[in-house]
Amino acid sequence: MKLSRNIIIWSVVLYFALSIPVSLFHEMGHVLVCAAHGYNYAVSVDARGGHSICYGSPRNNLIYNAMGGVFGMIASAVIIAVWAFGKRHYAILAVGLAYMVDQFAKIILEGFYIRLYLSGALDGYITALQIISWLGFMLYFARIKEPATVVKA
Repeated sequence: MKLSRNIIIWSVVLYFALSIPVSLFHEMGHVLVCAAHGYNYAVSVDARGGHSICYGSPRNNLIYNAMGGVFGMIASAVIIAVWAFGKRHYAILAVGLAYMVDQFAKIILEGFYIRLYLSGALDGYITALQIISWLGFMLYFARIKEPATVVKA
């Protein structure tokens, strides 16, 4: 079985090119809840991605914490929609699905296991999940099956 070099290259390019925009969209989910409660906020970007700080304590921490992942899922769904309604290049689909897996995990972790999430103890596992899902989707879609041969009788 051969792999499509084109899908792999574009998947790498798209994954890294979209990492900051998806991360910032994730943070905008937190910011929306923070601002809706009348608090000031700050958003920053570093090598690890986007970060937001709410200068107040929103009434519903579950919504505040999970909304980042919800917005990240929306960003991932937009990537998948670009694939579905545009030129169906499988690198786009692989990247969208990988970000979808990552953002879904963040909804669960940030929403329900906030202390563990904030401790940083899961950072390595979250990164591993993100990379493994991305590589898995990329390699799955990059497979090129050998064309079937017709045998004449």
